[in-house]
Amino acid sequence: MDEQQPILKSHRRSDVETTVVAVRSVKFGDGSYPVIAGPTAVESDEQISAAAAAVADAGGSILRAGTFIAGTSPYEYRGVGADAVWMLERAGREAGIPVSTEVLEPAHVEEAAAHLDVIEIGPDNMQNFVLLREAGATDRAVIVHRGPAATIDEWLLAAEYVLDAGNERVVLCERGSRGFDPRTTDTLDISAIPAVQGLSHLPVVVDPSHGAADLLAPLALAARSAGADGLMVPVHPDPAAAKAGNGSHLDALEFAALMEMLGIPSMRDEIDRIDRQLVKLLAARLHSSVEIARIKADRDLQIYAPEREAELIAEVRGDAARLDLDPDYAQELMEVVLRHSRAAQRIALGIDETEHG
Repeated sequence: MDEQQPILKSHRRSDVETTVVAVRSVKFGDGSYPVIAGPTAVESDEQISAAAAAVADAGGSILRAGTFIAGTSPYEYRGVGADAVWMLERAGREAGIPVSTEVLEPAHVEEAAAHLDVIEIGPDNMQNFVLLREAGATDRAVIVHRGPAATIDEWLLAAEYVLDAGNERVVLCERGSRGFDPRTTDTLDISAIPAVQGLSHLPVVVDPSHGAADLLAPLALAARSAGADGLMVPVHPDPAAAKAGNGSHLDALEFAALMEMLGIPSMRDEIDRIDRQLVKLLAARLHSSVEIARIKADRDLQIYAPEREAELIAEVRGDAARLDLDPDYAQELMEVVLRHSRAAQRIALGIDETEHG
């Protein structure tokens, strides 16, 4: 009798459509389309800081760069050494976004996990099972890149090593299979996105940069249309001067244009939009508060109701907790809003007594 096959942790589960993998406030698998971007390699403090600013300003979610460098030739750029991890960590902190890097051997994992948010297992290491288990032993999100000649089953079995080590924060990355046409180099397998989503609950992101550089934008759009859970894009502040990456980098303007094509607003524009909405909502609330005070005054009702304010603050704290917002922060904001409402009510009604209105 054949031995019963184990149920793989990476396979589709009946209780969940897609596992949501959170990296701070960034979420893969929740229907959003986070973009991971940055240079192939950390080259200097100035270079990685400029890249981080370009990524964050255009709406990128995670900064990535190579810190442990290897190439197809031993004579290629070897990086800045051990300081690269520190430079990447600092650049991400300054830009206010999480950071990711690829690890090449088990000895790299501990340092990367101590300073960075995401660990990547590159395509050439997809079946480095010792490295996969080491990454699985951390509490960091792990991106498992598909090897250039790997089947989907082999890819999922590689992810299984991370899951089996106890780490459920796994994201898959489709980056193309090796073909024969030099115009497309590694051919991105768009069909792999729905195929693997039919087999697995793990979120899938796409890295289209291994094909021809001029195909990156249409492939990124195609990946989103096919249902990918995110995108990975090479971005460099000065692509012509890049020491690694084979000419695949976008510059800051090209990256911003791609983000516009994808319909992803820059973080700065999005924050500005939210701030304007906040001001409009505050103004509307203040006007309503004054109108309520006038109605109460006409009916000879008590205007200031401390018990109602206490109930309101309790409701705000509960809402904040459900939305993963610090309840103390929400209460502090609400107390400021209430204080200004009382002041506006007193002015409108000509009341001099403090804490009335």
